[in-house]
Amino acid sequence: MNFLKVPNRKGDKLFFHHDYGRGKGQRPSTGIFIYAHPKDQIQKNHNKEALKLLDVKKSQSTLEQQAIGTANALVNIF
Repeated sequence: MNFLKVPNRKGDKLFFHHDYGRGKGQRPSTGIFIYAHPKDQIQKNHNKEALKLLDVKKSQSTLEQQAIGTANALVNIF
């Protein structure tokens, strides 16, 4: 699974979306954004925390996919 960076209309923020495919409804928003050009330390800190949170979401989704794949593999063995 990938995460897409999508700029807002002003271009001052980048929003992250899950990329499950190219069809309608296959790119839900994560609710996480970063500032494209941080102006002060507060915005820089926000970007750092947001990217850390995004890494956690990536890890969680990877674990979920692996767990689902493992369950299907076990069912096929028996």
